[in-house]
Amino acid sequence: MPAARDVSLIVTVARLYYEQGMSQSAIGTELNLSRSNVSRILTQARDRGVVEIIIHDPEGPPVRLPELEERLAEMFSLREVHVVGATRASSGETTAREGAAVIARRLPGVRSIGVSWGRAVQSVIAQLEPSEPRPVPQVLPLVGGLSALDQLESGESVVRALASKVGARPQMLYAPAILESAETVRTLRTESTIATVLEAAAAVELALVGIGSAGVASAPHIVQRMGLSEVEREQLDAQQPVGDICARLIDQEGRPVGPPASERVLAVTLDELRAIPEVVGVASGVEKAPGVCGVLRSGALDTVVLDEHLAREVLARV
Repeated sequence: MPAARDVSLIVTVARLYYEQGMSQSAIGTELNLSRSNVSRILTQARDRGVVEIIIHDPEGPPVRLPELEERLAEMFSLREVHVVGATRASSGETTAREGAAVIARRLPGVRSIGVSWGRAVQSVIAQLEPSEPRPVPQVLPLVGGLSALDQLESGESVVRALASKVGARPQMLYAPAILESAETVRTLRTESTIATVLEAAAAVELALVGIGSAGVASAPHIVQRMGLSEVEREQLDAQQPVGDICARLIDQEGRPVGPPASERVLAVTLDELRAIPEVVGVASGVEKAPGVCGVLRSGALDTVVLDEHLAREVLARV
């Protein structure tokens, strides 16, 4: 802990944390300080007026719509529903802010968190503020990576970005989520480095996932990357997939789509998702309604964050 007179160290730590967005663990490593010392220095920075935190939020927090939330919760047996009303911000930004608030409230009570990929998940992570000191959670990927779907605009992977925000050391899955060979998927699952991460991912206490809808955003790329033959594509189409969660395709009744698509995915399964204590799904845009309806029927989600227009469209379809 620095002496009261050591203002230069306080300023250095404050700049690294608030201006450069470094985690407390990273600051400790760079300055040869323990994380608890970094935390105390940041507290002293605020107490001594070195740092002033001013929040400018012209719109205020997202407005929630309890009537829609109650209807969705009852219809799909959800533990918690957050439906946010329209604002001057985009629906994606508004749902991301609410999703980040949900995750921030959960973090103090969990030791591990799993994360999928996609634009909604990236936006939630971008809205998260660096966390205050708490038992460091473990951050794990629920799906393989090595694609643009696993990266923020900065190029940083989703898993690393989330780990940085919560002060954790990420575990990485160095293999694609989608492969062209079912045999390759089976082989990769026998590799200890991959099997261990997937096993740990299936055992997380909290999961943050996006919801895909057929033909929208990144969803078509999932099927394209499977490299299906004409016959295999006909087999897939016959199962009528409407959406996806963690790259697992589902039909309109929430049933997982089987082979050949299921054999091309390196990720946790739908059953493993259902076994996680809380899975938080985030989605926005009315075009996502078919996929959201299917995923909600699957029982894989416990908590969902939607924008008002998407929520109304989902209710209109059931």
